[in-house]
Amino acid sequence: MFTKVLLCCFVAYVASQAVENYPPQPYTFNVDNIDENGTRITQEETGDENNVKTGSYSYTDPFGMQRTVKYVADATGFHVTIETNEPGTKTSNPADAQIISSSVEAPAPAVVKPAPVVVKTVQQAPVTVHAVHASPVVHAIQAPISYAAPVTYDTAHHVAPIAVSLSHAPLTYSLGAAKSA
Repeated sequence: MFTKVLLCCFVAYVASQAVENYPPQPYTFNVDNIDENGTRITQEETGDENNVKTGSYSYTDPFGMQRTVKYVADATGFHVTIETNEPGTKTSNPADAQIISSSVEAPAPAVVKPAPVVVKTVQQAPVTVHAVHASPVVHAIQAPISYAAPVTYDTAHHVAPIAVSLSHAPLTYSLGAAKSA
């Protein structure tokens, strides 16, 4: 019990330590990667002493489809602009995120009117059903030549009682020097 109290006191002491808040440090980084399939992924970001983050990341696949996300994160929130040419996207402003699409609108599919189908009815010939009774089937059953005899092994089973004894030994803990016995 004493060790549990001591552990709780230690955890409370460590948790009560003051956390030092350092001022934001300006930084900048960028990454530009092209994989073996020709897909290009880029990212760049800068942070200033006012803790304003400005950056962008983009994706371009080998077929020319691309998406670029430009963002600013400051005291007023996260502001994003997305430029893309992905099929099916339209220029819009959902949830205060500006999406600028340069995708080509696919032409509407031509409506083909199917030609009417003429269905001619055909008179079916009458079906005649003759009932035929099955003849009885005779199966000859022959006696087996040999029989399998079960094989048994005589084993002796000895049941002996098991004795288990449990004893509790007192354990002592000390915070000072080790005691010798």
